Amino acid sequence: MTTLRAWRWPLAALAVLLLGALVTALTFGGNGGGTLDPDSASPDGGRALASLLRERGVTVTPVQTTAGALTAVQGARGEATLLVTDPGLLTLVQLDALAAMPVARLVVVQPDPESARVFTSEAARVNASPDGAGLVDPACPDTDATAAGNADIGDGEVFSGLSAGCYQTAGGYALATAAGPASDDTVLVGSRTPFRNDRLADDGNAALALRLLGKHRTVVWYLPDGADPDALASGHKSFTQVLPAGWRWGALTLVLAIGLLALWQARRLGPVVAERMPVAVRAAETAEGRARLYERGRVTDRAAGALREAARARLAARLGLPRMAAAGDVAAAIAARGGPAAAETLGVLAGPVPGDDAGLVGLASALDRLEAEVGRL
Repeated sequence: MTTLRAWRWPLAALAVLLLGALVTALTFGGNGGGTLDPDSASPDGGRALASLLRERGVTVTPVQTTAGALTAVQGARGEATLLVTDPGLLTLVQLDALAAMPVARLVVVQPDPESARVFTSEAARVNASPDGAGLVDPACPDTDATAAGNADIGDGEVFSGLSAGCYQTAGGYALATAAGPASDDTVLVGSRTPFRNDRLADDGNAALALRLLGKHRTVVWYLPDGADPDALASGHKSFTQVLPAGWRWGALTLVLAIGLLALWQARRLGPVVAERMPVAVRAAETAEGRARLYERGRVTDRAAGALREAARARLAARLGLPRMAAAGDVAAAIAARGGPAAAETLGVLAGPVPGDDAGLVGLASALDRLEAEVGRL
């Protein structure tokens, strides 16, 4: 109960941060699956516009793959308007395939610089609207834009470097027309707002959307899908590139929140505290215990190795040699000081392994005598 009470406020803070991250992702999630979907009734869907087009005798054909778009365009026999709702999700291979389709009109909604370059023959430049103007007057001689009047089109991208444009803002035109490889009637629309269910009835949005898409008898409504085989085969864009920006910011917020929570709750490292041992064990008892373990396991070779290693290290230190000096070097140093011959000493320090306990006792005695003789030199 005490632990739960201690973690109550951190858990509450984490819950609030998680909720905030989720709200951020949902609010700024950008171009999720339902955006401008002709079958979606959500606020950002496109069902209302698709219904209005069908009521006026226009055939709306939703597609989600490049191959599906090609089939629908060919079926319309050149009398089709191709609507690309989110070109930023398309790979260069898909963009080139769409640019090669012969359509009567190509309408590209909120293109990125790469797709604008592919779909137009002119040097189109794409920038974000600097002022987010929203409602804009057409201020151009284009009949469709003039008939529609003011529209909510100034809150997305703007275009410059093209021969004709409407809905001018500080950075360029929110709607531009140009010739392109797919169609001489290519229209770049800088905002999705005029096509959305929740904004279609505002001002001239519906008139503009219907005039842009209702010119021909068929609208091929291309809603890109990440599962398109052409997208998977090209591998041009990674998962993080097509992930909506809102979800990336939400994930980053969540990671930062968890990091801050960890820093807040982490144990602070202070100076080392020396603690008294609860029980003092004499060295002799430790040696005896280890010897009993060797005896019980009948590991005579390991016991002999331990005895020789300890004796060699002590002899090397006494003779002024490095602690890890080889047995041969220790034997040579003992002989040079007038001790036993090198061969005799080497037989004690690195000779055959005793085969039983009696041989092990004899080895221990020989090592003791060797150390005693070196001590007298």
